[in-house]
Amino acid sequence: MRSQCFRAAGATLAAVLGVGLSISSLAQTAAPAPAPAPDWSFTFTPYAWLTAMSGSQTVKGRTVAIDTNTIQMFNKSQSLVPFMGYFEARYQDRVGFFVDLMYANLTAAESATRSHDLQPGVGVNVAARASVEYETLTVQFGANYQVVKVGPDRSAEGPGMAGVGQTAFDVLGGGRYWYQRADITFDLNAAVNVNVPDLEFSADRRKVIARSGNIGWVDPYVGFRVRHKAAPGHNLSFEADIGGFGIGSRISYQTLGAWRFDAGSTGCVAWAGVPGYRVL
Repeated sequence: MRSQCFRAAGATLAAVLGVGLSISSLAQTAAPAPAPAPDWSFTFTPYAWLTAMSGSQTVKGRTVAIDTNTIQMFNKSQSLVPFMGYFEARYQDRVGFFVDLMYANLTAAESATRSHDLQPGVGVNVAARASVEYETLTVQFGANYQVVKVGPDRSAEGPGMAGVGQTAFDVLGGGRYWYQRADITFDLNAAVNVNVPDLEFSADRRKVIARSGNIGWVDPYVGFRVRHKAAPGHNLSFEADIGGFGIGSRISYQTLGAWRFDAGSTGCVAWAGVPGYRVL
């Protein structure tokens, strides 16, 4: 029953601001000038998200609420900027296959102390601390297909103008593998101090509750992507998907917006920066 409880109550909303470096390689074959557009293109983007989390985690019947942002986790997280990477192969800019890996190990904690005088000379002190360590690995894989591209072809206006002003609409589908591990600790310490004439007494009691659990599952998902070339070397994209459908999780969804700007090239390898925002 641990897995069911953890899956049902273990959902979190991670709003993330990220920056990536995109490296594109164009597979070309020898051809008379002018060379035709390559059939295949490959893009690899190592990136990192600055993560904020909101939701709850339940492990073995113990639930801890999580509501923290990047600044709050700065001194508490083992991995404030987790490792992530995206790879996509596209054929004739119409069909694409991709793998997206996201890993993070985050720690959040909260503590409080309360003191109360029952009467002169008699006091009670209570200190509590709750912490949760949350490790997650998500591997997203699938394919996308360009349904339609709208907008005029401006390639005749000069170099770099091919595709400028055009917007492409893709459908996508695939699977999302999740692995989650949570360690929850609740530490409660209570002390009673009595200091009255002819009587001095103190006692304390500590209670530590620790729970841990992990689970993995796969969510199928479907979605869409909109790609727009705003200017030479500047591309905007928006992506949204929904999945789970009770097969893995009850429901999962994602939205992602990104701006890619070309930074230069080395031979057949193009370099680009990619800032974006993601909710998963």
